[in-house]
Amino acid sequence: MVRILFTYIVPFLAPILTYAVWVWYRTRYVATHGGEAPKFEKGPWPMLLFAGAVLTLVTLGISAMLQGNSPDEGRYVEPRVENGQVIPGHIEPRKKLAP
Repeated sequence: MVRILFTYIVPFLAPILTYAVWVWYRTRYVATHGGEAPKFEKGPWPMLLFAGAVLTLVTLGISAMLQGNSPDEGRYVEPRVENGQVIPGHIEPRKKLAP
């Protein structure tokens, strides 16, 4: 659940949360210094959603590059059924050649 939170939800919502904090700050600033406060409803929503989607894709790409095993570590064996038992997928270590 935490992995889903940090790889999907947080990157997608980060631009929207940043905009919400800016609107809150700017509204407080305008209240003390005068001027016109920005309207949260009239925000750049298509751009925020696009930025969230791009940030999520970048996060997924980086996590895909940083995780996983090297091809030299072993060979992946798919899950299979033997004698009515499910054998889960696993990595078999490569056999070392004698020098």
